[in-house]
Amino acid sequence: MEWDPSCFFRLEGSPSPYALLILNQPINEKAFGVLSEHASYIICADGGANRLYDMMKTHGNESTELPDQIMGDLDSIHPSTRKHYEDLGVPIIKDPDQYSTDFTKCLKYLNSHAAEIITSPRRQKRKPASTTQETTATAKKSQSTLEIVILGGLGGRVDQAFSQIHHLYMMTQTQRQLRESQEPNAHDETEKLGHGAGGNLYLISEESITFILQEGNNIIYTPATNRPDTDTPDDQDSPVKESQSHLKRKRGQEGSAQPEYFFEENIGIIPLSAPASITTQGFEWDVENWHTEIGGQLSTSNHIRADKVEVSTSVPVLFTVELAQRLKRA
Repeated sequence: MEWDPSCFFRLEGSPSPYALLILNQPINEKAFGVLSEHASYIICADGGANRLYDMMKTHGNESTELPDQIMGDLDSIHPSTRKHYEDLGVPIIKDPDQYSTDFTKCLKYLNSHAAEIITSPRRQKRKPASTTQETTATAKKSQSTLEIVILGGLGGRVDQAFSQIHHLYMMTQTQRQLRESQEPNAHDETEKLGHGAGGNLYLISEESITFILQEGNNIIYTPATNRPDTDTPDDQDSPVKESQSHLKRKRGQEGSAQPEYFFEENIGIIPLSAPASITTQGFEWDVENWHTEIGGQLSTSNHIRADKVEVSTSVPVLFTVELAQRLKRA
């Protein structure tokens, strides 16, 4: 399986459509500024609307920079925030189901409306007419699944941090099953939701982007990483060579200006549900058939040493990479 967490931070935008899901956690404002530029949809999970409103109000943009939807049991959104967005026409949906979280409610909505979101992204809705280039790009994206980037936080209460990791792990497996059930030859009894459902999940926290690698071989593209050997040639197989070339052009044009990295070099690979056997390639300390488990050996503070790294694992594991300084929450 291939992963490209760098795609969300490219100046030209991601080749895959993605939605931003804002949780009721402090927002990484620097990352949000980049991610929201090319997001196809922005949805707030209940109290996440308070976080977005407060952030936008500090810049005087609370009436112009709006989410596309607010959803949840609505026990956390402030009455004043709710009225503000209602008056501006933002759809607010109450789902009183107490057997699911606001996060899973939003995820269900995104899966149900994925095809519609992909073919009619928020950027096109805001413009009177689309250029031929934009129309072509949207047509290409309509063949993709809707990736979901979650804006959360892991620096507060420990139990809430574990809850986010738990839901990231659990819902990643659900997304995978859903994606497989949508395939033409699938015989799964799961209701088919249409094209675009079941996209990968990525969690953006204060300093990292985190996702769940699946059993088997995982290829992760890591261009524009701030590492000691950044002058080495680009990986010829990398699908993000254009971004790397832009990075080098930027260096040449701006002289001593700092290049716009996507990541710092630090990563971690954490088994969650069971012990894992992992083999890695492209890191400073690679391992082969290495046993890792909570309470035993853990792979933390390893360093990226290639534009494309690989992790083979016997069970799903958490993979986290440090964001570049320019993308970290202040």
